[in-house]
Amino acid sequence: MTDVVREVVRRGLCSGCGVCAGLCPAKALAMSIREDGDLAPRVDTPRCLEKCHLCLDACPFSGGVHNPRERNIELFRDQPGATYDENIGWHRRSIVGFRQDRSLREASASGGLATWCLEMLLEKGIVAHAAVVRLADHHENGFFEFRGASSVAELRQAAGSVYHPVEISAIVRQILAGGDGEPWAVVGVPCLCAAIRNSRRLRQRVPYVFGLACGMYQNRFYTEMLLATSGVDGSHVSAVQYRRKSDSGLASNFGFRGVDARGPGVEVPYRGLPYYLGRNGFFRLNACNFCMDVFAETADACFMDAWLPAYWREPKGTSLVVIRNSVIGEMFQEGSREERLWIGEISPEMAVASQRGHVRRKRELVYMRRRIGAPEHAADARPTMAERIDWLLQRRAQIRSKQAWAKVGRKYGPRAFWLAVADVVLMQCLARSVTWTLALPKRVARKCRKMLCHGT
Repeated sequence: MTDVVREVVRRGLCSGCGVCAGLCPAKALAMSIREDGDLAPRVDTPRCLEKCHLCLDACPFSGGVHNPRERNIELFRDQPGATYDENIGWHRRSIVGFRQDRSLREASASGGLATWCLEMLLEKGIVAHAAVVRLADHHENGFFEFRGASSVAELRQAAGSVYHPVEISAIVRQILAGGDGEPWAVVGVPCLCAAIRNSRRLRQRVPYVFGLACGMYQNRFYTEMLLATSGVDGSHVSAVQYRRKSDSGLASNFGFRGVDARGPGVEVPYRGLPYYLGRNGFFRLNACNFCMDVFAETADACFMDAWLPAYWREPKGTSLVVIRNSVIGEMFQEGSREERLWIGEISPEMAVASQRGHVRRKRELVYMRRRIGAPEHAADARPTMAERIDWLLQRRAQIRSKQAWAKVGRKYGPRAFWLAVADVVLMQCLARSVTWTLALPKRVARKCRKMLCHGT
């Protein structure tokens, strides 16, 4: 017999979404944190049913690489007014905007449009429950968990960004056990959206799925290290704030802070340690290296930050939304007419530009990570020498960081961790120095051309 543990987890391709464990009719799978900090299912009992395959049918990585385009075509190509973009897939339109209520906007991720959209679905009775992420009561499987929200008040308690793998198996069981068939909405990262849409049983019960643009993310150890750096006791956490917004400066001027029984810890600027860890592959989930889904192509709408020059100087954040479902599009139009939202149209090209780094990393360089040649239609996917070197170093950092935090970081703290991975950090510094030096002649030539042009 084959199951998701044999075919996906053992190949290092599990993202820890937990849909497989929730779907298993024999309850043979259970989610747990592995020794390397990754969240993944294990075979809890030997009761797996012969010829079942529900777990593999749902898993986005059962084929080795998660490419959402086929499911995107199936779901959204025939939507009224649908248009196609090579990086976004089939969709109806793209918008930027934010909530007019400043306090609600400040408490939400970006401009708060994802929370607002869920609120409207509940208020209008379109769905009865929404699966959202909140701090967990117990931290055996991570600092966060999915919970069902049935009111606007419960939704607002879950507002904000979470950079932490969260499994949804308990909610999936709750959805499938519901005899009344009340509809649900689920919001999550692209691989979770795909797993839900891959399941025919869940499609009937979860008519609305909302995605969050994703550029690869890290496992539980990432949060543990940030909490330790913030001076917070990881075993008695009462709050984890990944994106504390600033009252001034750029939209990306936010910080990480944990809170325990003693009070708030030290704020860690995002552009410091959190950015460095993510950019260089520390604690990264290996499945993310084989995912091509940036814009949650199987979701009815995908929410993200508007990382564009026109919105950089808005410290409270601005949301960018790729809309694929006509009902959601009409809902945003209504919110704009009632002046509950500020909404502006934006082109697909600008939406892609806002996530250009993620698109390059996930869609174009995936062929390099797979060690195969890029197809003809993806000629721009050819990696530079600098990108090849960077990938090798990220791969090393991904593996070594998990080993080092498990062995010394958890016991002795961040200083011991950095000593244990000093060789990785040194190699990264040397590689960047070499890359910068090799690119210097081109930079000088480009500068000279600009000076000559201005002179003439």
